[in-house]
Amino acid sequence: MADGDANNCSFDFEDPTTSQLLQAINGNYASTTTLVAATILSIITFIVFIEGEIFVCRKIASRRKVQLSFIMGIYPVFSATSLISLYVPRASLVARFTAQVYLSVSLLQFVMLITGYFKTRDNMQRLLKGSILPLGSPPLLIFASCCLPKIPITEENLLKIVRTIKAAVLQVAVLKPILWFVATVLWTNGSYKPGKIGLHEPFIFFQVASLLSTLMALNGIIILFRLCKEPLKKFKITPKFFTVQLALVLTTTQSILIAIFISAGVITCRGPFGARMRGSYIDNLLTVVEMFFFNIMATIWYRRTEGNVDPEEQLQRRYYAQLSSTYKVDPAIQIALGDETDVMTSLTSETSSRTLDSNSNEGIVKPLVIHSADSNGKVNNNGSHYVVKIQDNQPESNDSTDI
Repeated sequence: MADGDANNCSFDFEDPTTSQLLQAINGNYASTTTLVAATILSIITFIVFIEGEIFVCRKIASRRKVQLSFIMGIYPVFSATSLISLYVPRASLVARFTAQVYLSVSLLQFVMLITGYFKTRDNMQRLLKGSILPLGSPPLLIFASCCLPKIPITEENLLKIVRTIKAAVLQVAVLKPILWFVATVLWTNGSYKPGKIGLHEPFIFFQVASLLSTLMALNGIIILFRLCKEPLKKFKITPKFFTVQLALVLTTTQSILIAIFISAGVITCRGPFGARMRGSYIDNLLTVVEMFFFNIMATIWYRRTEGNVDPEEQLQRRYYAQLSSTYKVDPAIQIALGDETDVMTSLTSETSSRTLDSNSNEGIVKPLVIHSADSNGKVNNNGSHYVVKIQDNQPESNDSTDI
């Protein structure tokens, strides 16, 4: 590269290669530090995601595990694709296309996660019956909130409403990948220039169509959230919705805002990077930083059993954990008998009640047989067993229970 290229905006609508980029920023302390910092943040984001993914795979049930994994993967995917765009500017559109496809699929997984918290259709109808569905929800229909009716939820219209919400989210999973694919094809032909706004430029039309599709999907998710907020309060869906909403809005509107700043002259040329190249770098750098913080927020609320595991299942897990800590010698006895303390307490109370019973027959020995179990936890009726002999009101002073 010639020395004069470093003092002009040679990198504007023609993206440089990686070698040209590194040569241009060589000796520029600020640019090098920024690139290294973005790399470190992206690596940390990926490591935190891997740790959370290991936890989810070990602690959460199978179907919910897949849904949580897709949603948690939004942040490292966007961080990685933005970092690739920083190092390989010519691959920025392909990287953005990959991230948007993944986001579209993850939004559908988020809706399936929320509806899956109800477990069954009957349970959903029972919990949502009598609720009021506000059609005037942000962001698309907030201005018509005073005119649109509020629909009461009944057993007849509940499934239709849920299908409509899923269709609103599904359209973004289909439409946005098609839009980005067509934009990538036009970009390879030189007809699509990212960041260039004009009446005859396809960039603004693709961005507006993508924004409208995203807002429609976001409107459906918000309606579903407002409908399920109270019935699913124990699953902590408010912070989960907040993290997905932020990622969806910022990744869609940020590029349009930066393109407007470029056209308005707020982002200007600073050699060797032109205004469009600087705007693309600012967009990708902000995405890496945002995904780092969003990933921390998502890890707090998705990487946990509370809010992701049903309360009944949590109690069952705690019960078996308590049994496991009680019995250290023979797991078969643990499965067959349960908690030793509870067994002995029941035996003691039964002995006391029989002692105080004046109508009981004295001197009668009543055996209590507790069968053992094999290693698989099945009760063995033919094997050895424990006999507890309870003798009522013996005249001797050495009353005892012989096991």
